[in-house]
Amino acid sequence: MTDTTETKRYKVLLAEDHALLRQSLKAYLETQGLCQVVGEAQDGREAMRMYRELRPDIVLMDLSMPGVDGMVAVKAIKRDFPDARIIALTAHRSEDYLHAALDSGVDGYVVKAASAEDLLTAIHAVCQGKAYVSPEVSATLITGYLRSNRHERNSPLEGLTSRERHILQLVLQGMKNKEIADTLFLSTRTVEKHRANFMKKLDLHNLHQVREFVKAHGVEFEKNR
Repeated sequence: MTDTTETKRYKVLLAEDHALLRQSLKAYLETQGLCQVVGEAQDGREAMRMYRELRPDIVLMDLSMPGVDGMVAVKAIKRDFPDARIIALTAHRSEDYLHAALDSGVDGYVVKAASAEDLLTAIHAVCQGKAYVSPEVSATLITGYLRSNRHERNSPLEGLTSRERHILQLVLQGMKNKEIADTLFLSTRTVEKHRANFMKKLDLHNLHQVREFVKAHGVEFEKNR
């Protein structure tokens, strides 16, 4: 860090229901000279009240606390103070929990198994207006993003049944309803019903729109057996 950042002492509100951990965090942070712990909360409700009174530079928020938990407290603080800077402190590393915390509005996510230096880095980064996620869970975040992005790319056809997808494929090959019915051993009326269903689900109204839709979304079908 530069000389300027070394002399800057961030006002910190600690929200952690375990007294021993809270006291250890306070002692460590103040020993390092980067932070001044201005308040200690034992649950989410107390954290919300103390934030309003103290207006700290940053909150270190345990997400799993009795009564009003940390996730609820984060949302409430962010609702009333959009510029509040909050780092989640948690033992959870799961993808769902990480995404829920980020959705609640936290600016940083530090697992309790992280190193002390990792916490200091997170505090400095978030106080500078940056986001921070512990290296231990950053891979989880990336994996979740890629999975979500892939889901969004494939989602247009996910609402179709396998039969509807197959008939859509045959329609694109230029087959008429009667030909499709003969190929799949179905009645023409059944084919017409499936065709009407996928057109409605995809909000399409003619064959030209179907072709443009498939081209735009890069839809690929399995080869015919």
